[in-house]
Amino acid sequence: MWHRLTIMRLRRRSDVSVRQLIVAIRIALLLLCCSLTLVDQRSTGAAVALALLVVVAVLATIPLPNPSLARAQPVAEAVAACLLALTLEPLPESMLPYLLAPALSAGLQFGFTSAVLAAGLGSLVLLVGRFTGEQPTSLAGYLGTVSQWGLITLAVGLLGAWVHRLQQSQGPPENAAYAAAYRLISQLRLVSRQLSGGLDPVTLSEGLLEHLHRSVPFDRASVYVRAAGGRLSPLATHGADRLDWDVSSGLFDEAWASSVPARQSSALSVGTIGHAAAIPLQIGLRTFGLVALERAQPFEALDLQTAAEVLEEQALRLETALLFSEVRTLATAEERRRLAREIHDGIAQELASLGYVVDDLAARARFLPDLETDLKALRGELTRVITELRLSIFDLRSEVHSTVGLGTALSDYVRQVGVGSNLTVHLVLDEAPTRLSIDAETELLRIAQEAITNARKHANANNLWVTCSVNPPRAMLRIEDDGKGLGRPRADSFGLEVMRERAERVGAQIKVVNREAGGTEVEVRLGSARSGR
Repeated sequence: MWHRLTIMRLRRRSDVSVRQLIVAIRIALLLLCCSLTLVDQRSTGAAVALALLVVVAVLATIPLPNPSLARAQPVAEAVAACLLALTLEPLPESMLPYLLAPALSAGLQFGFTSAVLAAGLGSLVLLVGRFTGEQPTSLAGYLGTVSQWGLITLAVGLLGAWVHRLQQSQGPPENAAYAAAYRLISQLRLVSRQLSGGLDPVTLSEGLLEHLHRSVPFDRASVYVRAAGGRLSPLATHGADRLDWDVSSGLFDEAWASSVPARQSSALSVGTIGHAAAIPLQIGLRTFGLVALERAQPFEALDLQTAAEVLEEQALRLETALLFSEVRTLATAEERRRLAREIHDGIAQELASLGYVVDDLAARARFLPDLETDLKALRGELTRVITELRLSIFDLRSEVHSTVGLGTALSDYVRQVGVGSNLTVHLVLDEAPTRLSIDAETELLRIAQEAITNARKHANANNLWVTCSVNPPRAMLRIEDDGKGLGRPRADSFGLEVMRERAERVGAQIKVVNREAGGTEVEVRLGSARSGR
């Protein structure tokens, strides 16, 4: 009897803690929506909609005694929030972050089914509203926005359901689980403001190795995840500038196949005396990565058990970051393809038609020399603009994915620039068999595109040198030209700032200087700052 009373008291305290957490997240998301709405003033009536959203949030926090009504409460909250968003034109993305609140509430309190219903019905309401309302945005753009937030909302709801499942199977949850969930939601809030931040796989991998080193000392270590082609690719290393480890060795295969830590009495480095171990990174029964360790002393069974326990706590954060990174990459790639299609089918076609009209006028003005000269000059300018548009379309369509790496995408882009401009292009590629993460390859490709575009448009150069060296997790990218060099930056130019922001997202260092032989040099180094630890 006393045991039952104790459990009931603990569950009441747990329910109170859950409600307090949900209320705190609702307040944080409401503040975020208000801040984003103040920045984005395109929608009229946003103040009224936000006020009604606050009312919905207050009603959703009222505890209901009826279990059926309590289960329907977060679902109704999600539907009401979506209906409020649909009252504004265009669909205000500044209000969509609040959809995380009902999904998380449903998952934490009632499990997977309620979380899926809250996320799914909310997305369905937004989709149906697109066909019944008069949204001025294109269908592709609208579907992209709804699908992106629908996936994020579903992921947050499933995260809450996973915490709920732990609560049911292991008794009253500890505050650490809720603190971890709150930290993840806070990171998602930061990510909604900028497309990078707290959910960075490389940063989390480095923190994982630092945390592991305090519990199980080692000399060298690396975090590996499955990359394109099924090969293991390093995300971060500790203790050395680079690690030439053979990931096809029996130790890695044994740890991956058995899903349990493995060890061997020899080092992973050729010619090194020591011992090695490999510990799987798992979510449930699924292995998504490995942590390889090396040191002079043997790894005991207790060391492997301790390492597995440490990684079990860190694995969810890293896998969440990898999942979010994949979703963000897919959404960004789809948006770039959509913009490329719109430019190609819209303004590019119209400019080409104008070119034919100018050709016809020039032919009629054969006996008016001044007019003919002006029309030919206009035709030349139209041709230049069309060429720039075609190169811009190629910029948008150039991307890295599971089957196209940085070297292939960069060489295709450089070749296209050489064909479409007067530059003589010199390309040097030095790539290891393994690849960087998709995020890192994408940012390096965009930096290269920006630097090459600046050289093509503004440098008045004759030659362009592009050098790319990749040895994960390290990389070096250098773009040089023999043009006029760096000049005074224009007030409307943001190219250098954009390149620096992209480099910061993946933890790279960028240097833009005048070239010794004349011209400009842009150099990006990834991973050099993490060496020697």
